[in-house]
Amino acid sequence: MPTVFASVSATIVLFYLATLVMAYFHLMPVGLHMLWGCFMALLIIFLQCLVFGFFINSGKSIKKVVQDNGLSLDWIQKTKDYKNRCYPMLMLALLVSVAAAVVGGGVSVGMVPVWIHEALVWAAFGINVYSLAISYRVVAENVNAIHRINDEVRHLRMGGRASIPVPEPELKLETPPAAKSAEVSSKFYFLAITIWVPYLYMRFSLGSRTFPFWPFLALSGFCALTAWWGSRKRFQT
Repeated sequence: MPTVFASVSATIVLFYLATLVMAYFHLMPVGLHMLWGCFMALLIIFLQCLVFGFFINSGKSIKKVVQDNGLSLDWIQKTKDYKNRCYPMLMLALLVSVAAAVVGGGVSVGMVPVWIHEALVWAAFGINVYSLAISYRVVAENVNAIHRINDEVRHLRMGGRASIPVPEPELKLETPPAAKSAEVSSKFYFLAITIWVPYLYMRFSLGSRTFPFWPFLALSGFCALTAWWGSRKRFQT
């Protein structure tokens, strides 16, 4: 997992740098530049969403395994610490990235100075690199914690069956139904917000005055309602 995450992060950073080079050397038309900027913003959102989902999933799984096997509650606290270390910069990176993309529209219609867009673009680049570096370290620690928990569970099971010295298969940290419900609900809440990114981009970046509003409202409302319904069912159970 850490290797895959590092590879994907490095690829996105290279894409971002390529976008900056093409912008400063005017290697693509303005319209194509704005579309590519929207693509980069969405790419960053999806990557950070994956990080968000990973910690929700692993945290719920670790909590379940710790409670079922009577392990130290320090493991549960560690999962909370992992989230606290990642989430502030993750959310800031998302906010600044979306702001940089949307403000680019103001530049295209002459409503916002170019330097504001440039400042936000460079700020988004720096914050995302810093956020991904933190996420990589925490993901590596989280995966290592999962291996150590697996070892503790295996030793406990072997200790309980000392007369049969056969190694138990490694416990897989599977997501319990409640954890899956929580993860799905959080993803739908996140989608309810990110659905507005294309609308804001088309409305302000491309300057479209006739772009329809109601499809995004309907999709956002549907995602929010689905997330609320999933959370309601989870609390009832």
